[in-house]
Amino acid sequence: MTTLNNQLLKEVENPFHAYLLFSNSANYLIDQAQKFSSLILFNNLETFQHPDVRLIKSENLNTIGIEDIRDVIGNDSLVPIEGKYKIVIIPPFKSLTEEASNALLKTIEEPSKSSIFIILSSGNFWTHGKSDSENFILTTIKSRCRTIFLNSDTEFTFDYSSQDIISFLDIEIVNERNLKDEFEEVIKILRSLEKDINDSYVHLASFYKLIDVCKEIIKKFPEEDKISLNFLIVQTLKYYSFCLIKNKNMDKPLFNYLENIEDGMKQISLGARPLIVLSSFSVGQLN
Repeated sequence: MTTLNNQLLKEVENPFHAYLLFSNSANYLIDQAQKFSSLILFNNLETFQHPDVRLIKSENLNTIGIEDIRDVIGNDSLVPIEGKYKIVIIPPFKSLTEEASNALLKTIEEPSKSSIFIILSSGNFWTHGKSDSENFILTTIKSRCRTIFLNSDTEFTFDYSSQDIISFLDIEIVNERNLKDEFEEVIKILRSLEKDINDSYVHLASFYKLIDVCKEIIKKFPEEDKISLNFLIVQTLKYYSFCLIKNKNMDKPLFNYLENIEDGMKQISLGARPLIVLSSFSVGQLN
């Protein structure tokens, strides 16, 4: 289990009213935001499920809209029930509509002494997360937030070991959802990439095996737990991509379908249904 990032530890005693947190890993961002909130309110790193910590969810797959923001900031929604603050976390997978951004901006401009907003933004896989992800946040919102770029404290070696894969994919989600069999199959497929195979079609076959397992994982997830599902699918595809990049026999077809996989990860991170994205992959697309 990861600990709280040192940069956030320094903020706990005297927290700001609004934060903008960047990282290359959306999974890491959510984990850190929840631990940060728990430490501020309850002096521990484990109290995630509490009325004073609100992770915004939306029925819209791609965006957080004005109604979602109003639901959080309206009436007495920002009044803490038990803790000193009401903390609102805006997840990295969804974009804010213009109306939602303006409503959020107004709230941050006139902050309540009892509320803290934590806005999360993760970068694209191929590029540096900070410069890319900043483009999705209004300048006026950024200027009113304390901005922190978090580098993951966990080092991943992409050495195809089971422990490295387990750490990267977040074993807690797997255990909570009774996905042991599917997870073992994912590990088996990823570990098979250790061999430098000079044949794109062999890698393509392993990719489709991985897609089939991911589809089985999707079937076991409850509809309301889209955020955890997106975490797991994106992290699985990301580890697979990193492994292929390390392949000494990288050729043009392999590089081309890596680009398509990256595009699929981006779609899922922005709220597209993982099953639709995974089903859209075809031999024609990945060649």
